[in-house]
Amino acid sequence: MNNPDSKKILWNKAAKNGLVLGLFTAACRILSQFIAGSGIPSAGTAVLNGIIWLLQFGGCIWIMKFLMERLTREFDGVDNRDTARYGRLLALTSSLIFAAAMLSDILFISPETASQQMDLYYQLYGSQIDENTRSALKAIEDNYPRILFFSTWIYSWIYGVILASILSLSIPKKDPFARFMNQNTSNDHE
Repeated sequence: MNNPDSKKILWNKAAKNGLVLGLFTAACRILSQFIAGSGIPSAGTAVLNGIIWLLQFGGCIWIMKFLMERLTREFDGVDNRDTARYGRLLALTSSLIFAAAMLSDILFISPETASQQMDLYYQLYGSQIDENTRSALKAIEDNYPRILFFSTWIYSWIYGVILASILSLSIPKKDPFARFMNQNTSNDHE
């Protein structure tokens, strides 16, 4: 995959497939929030959220591995460096989609989440908080959507880069004996 258009191809595929991966992750997270607010007893909520977290964690790994392997099947000459680059681009685009979905959730779907979390914090630690800390917490609450967006984007991207680096070590699969087999084949023809 050393042609001049390879970067363009990787960006194009990463954007399309990053949308799928980002929406899958966002759907798992929103489903988990829905279950938490559904009124199911806390033990049931914990079990269901644990199952959803496992689905999200394992699903993201499986989807990324599948997409990286598909790249090697669709294009000739793809090596481990190409799959690593594609995985990093996939991580960047999917984390951007996921962060945007979380921002949309906090702004439009459940805007009361930030104030509920701060109210809980005030209930737990209200007597121990001085006025300077209260004003700092108020500033955090006012900027919570921006903080959530950037922290989610950075965290998800770093996770994706690490995952892509690990997966690209074995995608495409290497044959450690291929070099020896090629030498023996060329020696046989002489």
